[in-house]
Formats: sequence, structure tokens, C-alpha cells
Amino acid sequence: MARNEYPIAKEESLGNLVKVQQIIDVIVLAELQQAQRYGNELEQIIIQRLGGFTTRTVGVNNGYLSTRLTKLAEAGHVFRAWEGDNRYNRYYKITDQGLLYFEQLIRELPERIDLVLSIYTGFKKYLGTFDHLR
Repeated sequence: MARNEYPIAKEESLGNLVKVQQIIDVIVLAELQQAQRYGNELEQIIIQRLGGFTTRTVGVNNGYLSTRLTKLAEAGHVFRAWEGDNRYNRYYKITDQGLLYFEQLIRELPERIDLVLSIYTGFKKYLGTFDHLR
């Protein structure tokens, strides 16, 4: 095999193809198109949408989700507000800019996910050659 026969651009490295934050963003923005949601509601929805895998399983916890929601708000993708004086009653709504970001993710992610699945499938097949060691 020739050297660099299959070069991968840095921005297309496996770690950058599909990020957990993009998965979370898609779910959050999709759900906010249905109705405004509270942060703790969004966490439960994410678990449900990921087939029961906890947010911790995919590298997300309350702190991460809170940080992600803050980033979405700072970027103008969501509007957040408190209901009453309770700081835990923060709710979120999608903005027009959030809709555009959601549409961009929906256009880009399927192809990236297919590539990641192809890479992992090839690697799993390769690992199968070592089954005798297990």
C-alpha cells in the first residue's frame, strides 16, 4: 500500500466527525421545536432518544448538559429564562438562529455518521482476527 493512500484531513479525524455535543444539540433543538422545555426534561428526553442509554454513558452529565445549554443560549440558538424565583426552573425555547443550526446539523451529520459506522465496522472486523486471544 502506498504511503498516505488514504489521507484523512485533520478536520475529518474520527474524533471530529461526530461529536457528542452535536448529538445533544440535535436532540435538544428537535425537542424545542415541539415545545419549550426545562433542562431536567431535556435530560430525560436525551436518555429516551438514545435508546435508554444514560447521558453518562455517552459522556454527558448534568453539568455537561447545563454547559451545552448555556453555549446554545450564548450562540443565540436557544432562549432561556427562569420561571419564578427558583433557579432550577429554567426553561428553553428554540430561536430562528437555532432552527438554522439544527437544519445544518441535519444536513451534515448523516454522512458523517455513515463514515464513522463504516470505520468502526471495519475495525471490529479486524479485531475479529484476534478472537483466538479472548
